Amino acid sequence: MRAQRLTTPAHSLPELLHDVLAVQAQDTTAAGLAVRARTTGVSHADLRAALEAGDVVRTCAMRGAVHLLRREDVGWLVALLGPVNVVRSRRRRRELGLTDDVCARALDALREVLTEPLTRPQVVARLADVGVALDPATAAPAYLLAYAANKGVVCAGESTYRLLPRVDDEPRGVAELVRRYLRAHGPATVEDFTAWSGLPEVEVRAAFPFDELVEGEHGWQLPTTDAADLDGTVRLLGPFDTFLLGYSDRTLLLDPRHAPLVQPVGPHVVVDGQVRGTWRRRDGRVVVEQFGHIPVSELDVEVESVLAWS
Repeated sequence: MRAQRLTTPAHSLPELLHDVLAVQAQDTTAAGLAVRARTTGVSHADLRAALEAGDVVRTCAMRGAVHLLRREDVGWLVALLGPVNVVRSRRRRRELGLTDDVCARALDALREVLTEPLTRPQVVARLADVGVALDPATAAPAYLLAYAANKGVVCAGESTYRLLPRVDDEPRGVAELVRRYLRAHGPATVEDFTAWSGLPEVEVRAAFPFDELVEGEHGWQLPTTDAADLDGTVRLLGPFDTFLLGYSDRTLLLDPRHAPLVQPVGPHVVVDGQVRGTWRRRDGRVVVEQFGHIPVSELDVEVESVLAWS
């Protein structure tokens, strides 16, 4: 929780994304909840402004899923992960009529028509005007835009698409991604990193130096547990939160007895690093289903924060 900034909240979006690297964001509401749980003094309006200014970029990254990234990290991450994501989705694109030739022509067309932020229907209409026709009733537009994102051509705002801001960062390899992952998720294993990143395991193993070590002030070391951290800190985490999705083996975070009660992609309640319940919104309220002790006073504060986030 400390590394994920859940007990040490960041004071800005750049600070947060510097430390956790990425926030999953195919659902913008869920992305906002992840930001809320890890920051203090940051509002939904701040997130929207950062996306508008290009300081935070919403685009395809790990496993081809959409994430929030710092502008400084977009270039090397898309260059590293994009080719793998493109290959992984190639069969489905072809099923939708998005051949390699169609996709190549579409990339050129997107560079021409995205002169301003456009919604997906507007993108489809503009592409049709320049001879690239997509059936809006199918998944073809979504897959084409994902292809363009993985190629480093487009990125997304809250509901619009634009050309990816130019970034001039140096290429970085898998070892750098491992280092950034362990800083935010350690202790973790090769299997955890592979599941999180979507990279081939054979490529990962060559770059993964120590299976269950994290980087600290004195280099790579075994993590320690500080009893002072166990203070009943409660966090309501939204759908698609990396707290659970960052690992293939979640037994340290979620008691196997309770695993059938929790969807890894669903909202959950975390207390001192353990999932102890689930939650949902209903009629303007937050309804919690708990299967472990949750401090009431801490929970009340979190509920108020979630309801205030807009």
